[in-house]
Amino acid sequence: MSCRLFWRTVRLTYPWIPLTVMLWRVATSTDNLRRTHAQIRFWLLYSRIDFGNLLAIAIDLIQPEYWV
Repeated sequence: MSCRLFWRTVRLTYPWIPLTVMLWRVATSTDNLRRTHAQIRFWLLYSRIDFGNLLAIAIDLIQPEYWV
């Protein structure tokens, strides 16, 4: 049970953890080449997020039928 919960959490938070790591690398990088590389990786990860799907999940969660 806890293993399924762990993998579900990882799956649901997948794009957010690497995004925060890349933002941290951009903020703390002193080398311009490494900063540029981190920025490119950040925008590639950001482009993978399906905002339409996230919005559909949020709308489903606020519907009263979901909680019954």
